[in-house]
Amino acid sequence: MPREKRIKEQDPQQGSARAGAPGKEPEDATTARAESARLWLRVFLLSLLGALLTSGLPLPWKVLGLALGLFALTAGVVALVKAVRADLPRFLVVTVCLGLFAALFMTAGSGASVILWPVTQQYETCQAEALTLRAERQCEDELRDLGGLLPGGTGR
Repeated sequence: MPREKRIKEQDPQQGSARAGAPGKEPEDATTARAESARLWLRVFLLSLLGALLTSGLPLPWKVLGLALGLFALTAGVVALVKAVRADLPRFLVVTVCLGLFAALFMTAGSGASVILWPVTQQYETCQAEALTLRAERQCEDELRDLGGLLPGGTGR
């Protein structure tokens, strides 16, 4: 008996909420979901652009590119989930997926540069001091050997 009483108490509340604004509540919820998805899409695009612009900076600033890349990945996943739930156009969902792949590769590259900090720093210094194409190629060869970290490398 107490269970039936609770059900009867809940039904009038739900009915009155629906009767108060027929058809308006779902539209507001759909609009709110779409706006939230659009906001996260903007955040994703801005953080992806920031990661792209900062990934080419010299070493201390590459950490900023890595942080922005990680944030872009997080914001991209949130944006993707919200876009699917808000039933936004499929082209937009596919575009977000492509942006997530780009963010993943960019973040992996920045992460590798930060993890191999001494090698990256040596390469950047070598490139800054190189005056000829031959010197630049030598810098690139040293980078391919990871500055002597690889077995069989010609590192100094």
